[in-house]
Amino acid sequence: IGSNGNNNIGYAGIDWNCKLMVLKVLDTNNFGLYTWWAEAVHYAVDHGSQVINMSLGGTSPSQVLEDACQYAYDNDVTVIVSSGNNNCSQVFYPSVFTSTIAVGATDADDSRVSPFFWDPNSGSSYGSHIDVVAPGNYIYGLNHLSINNYSSYWGGTSQAAPLVAGLCALLMAQDGSRTPDDLRNILRNTAEDEVGDPNEDVPGFDIYHGYGRVNASAALGNSVISTSENSEVEFNLNTFPNPATDQIQISIENPPYGTRLVLVDLLGNTVWEKEISLSGNILMDVSAYSAAEYVLQLISLQGKPLATKKIVIN
Repeated sequence: IGSNGNNNIGYAGIDWNCKLMVLKVLDTNNFGLYTWWAEAVHYAVDHGSQVINMSLGGTSPSQVLEDACQYAYDNDVTVIVSSGNNNCSQVFYPSVFTSTIAVGATDADDSRVSPFFWDPNSGSSYGSHIDVVAPGNYIYGLNHLSINNYSSYWGGTSQAAPLVAGLCALLMAQDGSRTPDDLRNILRNTAEDEVGDPNEDVPGFDIYHGYGRVNASAALGNSVISTSENSEVEFNLNTFPNPATDQIQISIENPPYGTRLVLVDLLGNTVWEKEISLSGNILMDVSAYSAAEYVLQLISLQGKPLATKKIVIN
């Protein structure tokens, strides 16, 4: 996140002028209770943090942890979370929470890492909750046993997430009033799509790369344009019922000119789309669709996602 550049030592981090608040939430065996993590999130928020990186995850849901992440979101603190290294769609908490930004890992060729160098069965976990991906294999970092060892590296979504957290810190340095939704929209709208394996990195959102591999230059170069107008809250994109069996009523207020609604499955295939021009209600027949999770997207005239909703069809 914060290694200084031009240091005549080796690698450089993302934000050379940020302040780091390091909170220990794992023991020597890499084990930590959700209550520890939640306590650290509250502490960080209450002591001035603007961006939180959580390179960790668990397989069981936790209301305490979800409430802590929501507390950060409600206080305009952005929480970046690694998606996991199990090379499957199993979700890890807190990356699946809507209050956080979930990050997957890519290799040097922009493909999803599968496997990481340390285990042939590993790989960047995936799913409908992934926002973006970032480099996450052979990433150099500090060695906790030596202040003079600069050849230490590792791989995992735990290495990808802090790259995104560092980018968010730079974006906050540009404009400290930005909200988590602002940062999420900047990351999504400036990410590079279709740069990885074409079997996984399909056009638009997909479960393997989310909205694409982050591009720091594009994010910082385009961020002078406010993205608050592109948030789900502003557009009031709502669905009912959800989960659904036969029909879904979609309501949207003040859609921008030239937008369309697109429903994609978890492989990134478009199963339904409709152009919209006026506020109101739209009825979508889902009776013929397979029972699964889908992603409903509001797409701009330029092809950028403006808002998303996860749809569950029973």
